[in-house]
Amino acid sequence: MGRAVRRAAIRHHDDVRPEGLALEGGEELREAPFLVPDRGNNRPSHGPHFPRSLKRFVGRKAEVREGPCPRVADPRVLVLVLNYNAGDALDSCLRSLQASTYGKAEIVVLDNGSTDASLTAARRLGFEVHEFRTNLGYCAAYNRAFEMYADRADFFLLSNPDLVVPPPAIDRMVRVASADEQVGFVGPIQRHEDTKDIRSAGIRWRCGRLPVHVTRPGERYDAIEGAFVLVPKRVVERVGGLDETFALNLEDVEWQTRARSAGFRPVIAADAEIFHRRPGIVRRHTGAYYQTRNACVLTWRHCGSKALVRIRTRLFCEGLAGLVLGRPRAPYLLEGLRDFRRGITGMKRFP
Repeated sequence: MGRAVRRAAIRHHDDVRPEGLALEGGEELREAPFLVPDRGNNRPSHGPHFPRSLKRFVGRKAEVREGPCPRVADPRVLVLVLNYNAGDALDSCLRSLQASTYGKAEIVVLDNGSTDASLTAARRLGFEVHEFRTNLGYCAAYNRAFEMYADRADFFLLSNPDLVVPPPAIDRMVRVASADEQVGFVGPIQRHEDTKDIRSAGIRWRCGRLPVHVTRPGERYDAIEGAFVLVPKRVVERVGGLDETFALNLEDVEWQTRARSAGFRPVIAADAEIFHRRPGIVRRHTGAYYQTRNACVLTWRHCGSKALVRIRTRLFCEGLAGLVLGRPRAPYLLEGLRDFRRGITGMKRFP
């Protein structure tokens, strides 16, 4: 693909709101307090949670910097594939990325403490690998990568390991991102690998409700699903990285909502598409926990207390109904509500 393939270098690491967003009932959108973890006791404090390493970009509170945002000709793209026990899916993903028609892309595999043999493929194919000693979660792993590889990229491309990426996808996304300085996030049309049905053509979010995937190209969307998203480095420099309060799930919506205050907007590259494997049953159930807890955090932060009451009531009723009907995701949903009330955020260890 015309990239400089780096031999496997194994390292270890220890460790706004959108414009036009409407509340139900015609209420005005207003700011709400931040719910974020304190590193010492994992309880709420004020201000978004970013690692110290990102202070050189934006500082503790992700201040919005003023000034020009110059475009880069023929930009360098650093593809960051975040792996955690992806099995043979990682091999398929890396081979598809290797066939990309975009000539100025490098690929780095970030591993969140995998215990399977998935990294064998990355080493065999000669990709650069960075291993974290433990599972840092989606947000923390990418934030550390932004800091470590800042000098090697004009664009970061965040990728899940369970994707198949057609050769022209990256090239088409880069063209869209390079056309306008206000484009802060570019994503493709995401399809299910088995049925080829559209999985996501954006995310629509209304205060007081859960974010939902758009499945028809051309419909209105407020954010881009974070499984495969191209982000100019200037976005990280101006608004900060991912908020580690979320760990995973809805962190993409929060990041893009925050970035709007700096004038950046998400765009779907309609002529680019990728294919996504369906998650396993266990992952779907734990996903209900993160979606519930993080939806409450997102609503409190960007919509206010009235919208928070509505979404908590809806989710609580859904959880109780699920218990009565014997739905296996219901306990995870209720646990997410309970942990939000307790102020517990970040990664959750499930048995």
